Amino acid sequence: MKILKSILKTEVTYDDEMKNRYLVKKEWDKNKGKALILMKNAGQADEIVLDQTTMYVINNLAKLDYGSVIIMNLFPSLEGKETNESATENLKCVQEEVTKVDDVIIAIGTGAEANKEALKRLHMIVAILLDKKANILQIECPKGRKGFHPLYPAVKNEWKLVAYEIPPVKQDD
Repeated sequence: MKILKSILKTEVTYDDEMKNRYLVKKEWDKNKGKALILMKNAGQADEIVLDQTTMYVINNLAKLDYGSVIIMNLFPSLEGKETNESATENLKCVQEEVTKVDDVIIAIGTGAEANKEALKRLHMIVAILLDKKANILQIECPKGRKGFHPLYPAVKNEWKLVAYEIPPVKQDD
């Protein structure tokens, strides 16, 4: 008989009012690779509770031999009310956390192209990642399409990570 034990270390960073969640860190093996995954909106996960997205992120990264993840979002608001202060703090957190990981996975999903604010925020964060010379990846489905969120049915149980293709910046007239 074998008994395996594990500790899943969790750290969550909020603002003082607990209205914005800037990051969720999960570590299960400090000797393995570290990933930062960037999604669109903060979910329901906290220091104890796992939402479906966080569960699939951990499961897939463990299968890919990572040992920890930092989960961040384009929009950190837990109540849907974004402020300039929370947006600025979120960008500062990205700048700081990207230096602590091996890979950054952009997983905002395929619907973000229609959201001007999401695209604007994504371009800001990608600029930070490029400045920090981050290895930027994305999730590819078995049919070769890219840019999926972890809950997308075709990828939720098995990820293939490929180089991120930076979307062109559209100029507003």
